[in-house]
Amino acid sequence: MSQAVPGGEFSHIVQVDRIGPEGVLLQLNPDGKARESLARQLQIPAVLGLSAQIRIVPDPAQAGHFLLKAQFEAEVEQTCVVSLEPVRQHVGESFVRRFAPAPDSGQAAGGDEDEAEWLDPEAEDPPDPLVDGTIDVGVVVAEALALALDPYPRKPGAGFPEGYRPDPDASEKVSPFAALAKLRTGKKE
Repeated sequence: MSQAVPGGEFSHIVQVDRIGPEGVLLQLNPDGKARESLARQLQIPAVLGLSAQIRIVPDPAQAGHFLLKAQFEAEVEQTCVVSLEPVRQHVGESFVRRFAPAPDSGQAAGGDEDEAEWLDPEAEDPPDPLVDGTIDVGVVVAEALALALDPYPRKPGAGFPEGYRPDPDASEKVSPFAALAKLRTGKKE
């Protein structure tokens, strides 16, 4: 059964109770099978290469919380939105994510937090929950890769054919009642 979470194929679980005060440093390089599976989940032709360096350290500001600092580089193949030809792209990014123990199940979903804080787009993101005292760094890197992909990849120089002209009727605004009007006029005729 296929996993719904990108990155499950090269899952790398870290037990946070084994992280010392100096933190832990990890290097992820998924094999070909994991990259193929990740490409299927990302709905792109290929993930040709992926390498990530991750450091997890205890958050000095809050006991029991952790900071994950990562940097990844990937070579991917996507499909050009104009020509449908393959487009090879290099993607790289650095990011930081915070993790904290999951709230008690008895605690209300909102807790003591102010609802306005959740609605504020400028507010700091809440920490991701630790799952059974673990962080799956493979999934975290796969999510970051998914967000870094170009949503509209375009091959350099790709354009519409010279003779292409949009259908003039397609540019007209169509009323949702136009079909009903045609039926109505069709009955009277």
